[in-house]
Amino acid sequence: MRALITTEPFWSTTCNQQSRYSRTSTRSKSTSEKPLVAKLVEYVMSWGKPEQTPPKQIELKSDQQEQVEEERCPKIKQISANSVNPVQQTYHSSNRSDVSQSMYYSNSAPEMRVGFAPEARAQPMPALSNTREHLGKVIPVDEHQINQLLMHRRESQVPKGLLKYPVQPLQETLTRYLESLQPLVSDRVMDKEEDLAVDFLRNQGYELQSLLQQAGESSANWLTDRWTDVSYLRYRAPLTIFSSSCIAFPKQNFRNSLAYLDFTAKAIHAMCQFHWIVENNQLPVRKMEGFDLDNSQFHNVFGTVRIPQRSCDYLQQCKSNYIVVIHRNNFYKLPVFDAVDKRIFNVLHIRKQLMKVIKSGRLLGPAIGLLTHDKRDHWAEGHEMLCRKDVNAETIQCIEQSLFTVSLDDAIPVPAGEERSLLAAQLMHGGGPHLNSANRWMDKALQLIVNPCGLAGLCCEHSPAEPQPAASIMDYILKNVHHPNYGHHAKESHKNEPLEWLYFDEVDECVTFWLSTANRTVNELSSRLQLHAQRFDCYGKSLLNAQQLEPDSFVQMALQLAFYRLHRELPAQLETAHLRIFKFGRSEIIRSTSNESFKFVRAMVSEETSIQNRLFALKAAVDYHRQQAMMALKGRGIDRHFFGLEQMAHEHGKALPEFFKSEGYLKSKDFRILSSQLSTPHDSFMVYGPLNSDGYGCCYNLRENDITFTITAWNHNPQISARSYGMAIESALADMGHLILDSGNCTSVLESDSDRTQR
Repeated sequence: MRALITTEPFWSTTCNQQSRYSRTSTRSKSTSEKPLVAKLVEYVMSWGKPEQTPPKQIELKSDQQEQVEEERCPKIKQISANSVNPVQQTYHSSNRSDVSQSMYYSNSAPEMRVGFAPEARAQPMPALSNTREHLGKVIPVDEHQINQLLMHRRESQVPKGLLKYPVQPLQETLTRYLESLQPLVSDRVMDKEEDLAVDFLRNQGYELQSLLQQAGESSANWLTDRWTDVSYLRYRAPLTIFSSSCIAFPKQNFRNSLAYLDFTAKAIHAMCQFHWIVENNQLPVRKMEGFDLDNSQFHNVFGTVRIPQRSCDYLQQCKSNYIVVIHRNNFYKLPVFDAVDKRIFNVLHIRKQLMKVIKSGRLLGPAIGLLTHDKRDHWAEGHEMLCRKDVNAETIQCIEQSLFTVSLDDAIPVPAGEERSLLAAQLMHGGGPHLNSANRWMDKALQLIVNPCGLAGLCCEHSPAEPQPAASIMDYILKNVHHPNYGHHAKESHKNEPLEWLYFDEVDECVTFWLSTANRTVNELSSRLQLHAQRFDCYGKSLLNAQQLEPDSFVQMALQLAFYRLHRELPAQLETAHLRIFKFGRSEIIRSTSNESFKFVRAMVSEETSIQNRLFALKAAVDYHRQQAMMALKGRGIDRHFFGLEQMAHEHGKALPEFFKSEGYLKSKDFRILSSQLSTPHDSFMVYGPLNSDGYGCCYNLRENDITFTITAWNHNPQISARSYGMAIESALADMGHLILDSGNCTSVLESDSDRTQR
């Protein structure tokens, strides 16, 4: 995710200043664009009432206005560790509604994974209710839970100078959408889309734009709460693979169990320190082009859990002083903060408690953790069945209210050369029910996973935050965990809460049924997901920067060239950009496929194209992608605007316009490459599932002299192969590197990289 997932030192007060880029490029306009522009201009001039564009300068609001805005924002329900069990309140209620069988669905969210069956193509997503008093508010499934369904926003911890998320002019968005569509469809489809766009702008689009502008005026960010609700909380597929992302640590070499537990204890201590930094507002506010970046997502990951419900989940956050350790499917409550002075216990104490866990001698526990991998409605039913017994309800409440969970996994064999792929699989799904899948609690926003064989990383539930906070936590852990005396001089534990085993009552027939269902789900997920991780070590971003080629945009072109060579067609390609320049901002889409990228791909596969023309096409494609990326970072993307217009139709009971059902629109949103960047100096990587059954998920870590890729795909289509796509990416990068080399501009750079590698 472009600049969204970066692990530059979090204490740095500024980020690298990014240049402003103009929209000028070497791109030649196609003949099909001129009639559209003429139509749009003619329409706007004749309408006599052009749409109002949001003001460019956002005035700071008074504290009273800010407070009113805050009341409109959905919140994560905050509870104390001593509160009455909300689970018992929920599941002992007899008037809980059943799952709606007639919910209206939208197809507007591209990050939505397909339905649970990998064969299914893009599954439409449920829309928000059209009867809401507060924008972004989730319709409660029980009247006693109204406050628990609201997302938390910490107004006092958000800089007052953050920008308000705007509503872009519809004419601009439509023009750029049609431009992005040209390389993907035929001339016949393009002509039809142009006519639909003009009709949409003249009729329904104008009305929906007005409604969206009204929504934008009434809140600091009209997008985030709707996006979280529709794309995550109402999404019914399993969190595993479809929603959660994972960040892998470098392979560790544990000499013995003491070294294994020492690493884990230091990682726990580092996470607790990072939590203290966040809660005490010690995270510096980074900047982009002079504007503050929003840190609110950092407050949403510790103590947060996604509670399963029929039809729509909700988020809950608890300020607790303990974590939950999971070992051989057994759960243990481990206090990590002093209950009185809130100081973190030292590493020696935490390691001692972890040693008690692995030396407890308890048999393999019931596979309750498997339930959290299942479809959300299935897990909601199993959750209810479990919580009918008070012992189980108390155990689940304790797990859900923990700061985060720590999975101490059983060791597995690690074949040489397969370390990265195996690590990715263990973090994504645990390897299956026969390995470590039950040793998880997928509802938790943060899971630290450590295996005695040296595999370690974080698994992150995506609904409360983007991966940026987890990436920063990973970076903080790795900067401290290898110091011999790290955390040894923190608070010693004397009279504190003891380590507590959290047990489940004997499961009944109903729970057994849902366990068997979850077992099948995990088996299918783990067996049908292809995972491939590799490192390209010929060059990295130092070479690309020396040639004044934006490294991220360069890799995006390599992904597209590799796909075309492998499948002989141009894919719709997605890269994610952050919106942290706006208050409560989350993410936007960069549409990486363009006329410029298509010209580059055709130049590379044509034997008749000269080296100079190929290099010219490469630079044009990279520059154009860079411009699109900067526009997305500034809130001028295409897809979130369209999402907002669709939601206005749903919320106000209007029919979905034909524009959103057209062949071209659906084609443009059938993203066969879901990509993002994890930028960290460590030998780490991020992994997530593919967006649909005919495409790939691809994340990469661009370092100075190498690039690490992780690729995922479903295996139901014999033409889709994660390993083959990885090999095609390597070939594309090699050819693009030779293209730069053959231009005669960077021999010395390549030689210096080679010398560094040898040294």
